[in-house]
Amino acid sequence: MQTLHNRTCVFAGAAAGDGTAAVEALLKGGMNVAVMTHQAGRANVLAEQLNARGYPGKCAVYEENGKGPAEKQTETYEAVEKQFGSVDVVISNMGSLGRANEPETVTSEELMENISHLICGAFDMAMTALPFLKRSRAPRVILMTSVEGRGGGTLESFTNSVAKGAVHSLMLNLAARFAKYGICVNGISKGAILRIEGVESGFADPYSMLPFIPMGRMGTPEDLAEAICFFASEESAYLTGQVLSVSGGMERN
Repeated sequence: MQTLHNRTCVFAGAAAGDGTAAVEALLKGGMNVAVMTHQAGRANVLAEQLNARGYPGKCAVYEENGKGPAEKQTETYEAVEKQFGSVDVVISNMGSLGRANEPETVTSEELMENISHLICGAFDMAMTALPFLKRSRAPRVILMTSVEGRGGGTLESFTNSVAKGAVHSLMLNLAARFAKYGICVNGISKGAILRIEGVESGFADPYSMLPFIPMGRMGTPEDLAEAICFFASEESAYLTGQVLSVSGGMERN
């Protein structure tokens, strides 16, 4: 059983790709979802469709603007808390910059750009949310890494795998430091998860990973959604600093 009801999640990276199924699963479980996005048009369509299905949880969209991350996100968390009563779960599912590459073709500036995009985005979300999470009865932070981000490899974009490795380290450090507040910080290591058409990922060809997946199939957004719901649930209260591998058995370490 996964207890999600009467709590609220702030979710970045939910408007497209593999995140939409997770939003729906959380709503079904009774969790409200605030989608933090710069793709407001797409996110509003998603929210309208999901809210029309009558799930116990409600979906709202909060658009990013030109203000600094901390300033804007503080406003967002305040608005979410006012609308739903609490901020309980923060999920950073931000994707890569969508560039398939090899180390021979990458400059240090390009590498740092991708690391900054992923790790600073996750860091800003977690740190700005901290005062709000301290008030939650069951606070959670969930960060996304990847199989090759944790263990290395050659199938994923080089810059994306290095950046995801940095996110993994961030998760471990935040878990150790947030534990005194009762905040659980965990990660999900993605394998070859299918995404909606037209959305780029860190893999030049996700199906190139298929021969390396012991289960013999690609992962689905629904597979990822179930893992997210588990870490978001009240039942995961004694888990922190852990990584759940959603990869069909594909591991690099």
